[in-house]
Amino acid sequence: MSRKKRGTQVSLFFYTKGMDMKRLLAIIDSLSIWTGKAASWLTLIVVIFIVYEILMRYVFHLPTLWVSESMVFGCGLTYVLGAAWALQDNRHVKIDLVYGRLTPRQRAVIDSVTFVFFALYLGFFLWAVSKYAWHSVLVAETSGSAWDPSVYPIKVALAVGVVLLLLQGIAKFIRDLHLAIKGGGEL
Repeated sequence: MSRKKRGTQVSLFFYTKGMDMKRLLAIIDSLSIWTGKAASWLTLIVVIFIVYEILMRYVFHLPTLWVSESMVFGCGLTYVLGAAWALQDNRHVKIDLVYGRLTPRQRAVIDSVTFVFFALYLGFFLWAVSKYAWHSVLVAETSGSAWDPSVYPIKVALAVGVVLLLLQGIAKFIRDLHLAIKGGGEL
């Protein structure tokens, strides 16, 4: 499916000038891994917040207002910014009862077909979350709690996470389609 044409690499459905498909997929993978690993450090911060809250509440009898929301924000950011890395590392939940018994090529065929639903869902989700994130930024939305932190950065991060997950899904689709058609070989 790939051929040279006057200095341009033509691969599957994408035209890339000066960059082949393997390199493009490697860049998407690297972006997913880097973002996921960076977001995973938020888990440590959340644990520190939990310990801090426990000490303040039960040892010093001085509960905080900000720790509970900070924990929710930290866990949410870890989840949405780590989703693409989980997909890249093949860690999303599957029904292995059937899927695990298939050959890699059969899995690639199923994954290629189901990509349509994945892309539709994430496309609609991206449209909705971008709309809400943009509105949140325009009005500088806050949580409305006693602490009242800004929530628009969280909504923007959700949109970024969806974009990263969609990019990683496209990269997986390209690899799956290549495997389903060619029957082997890395892409």
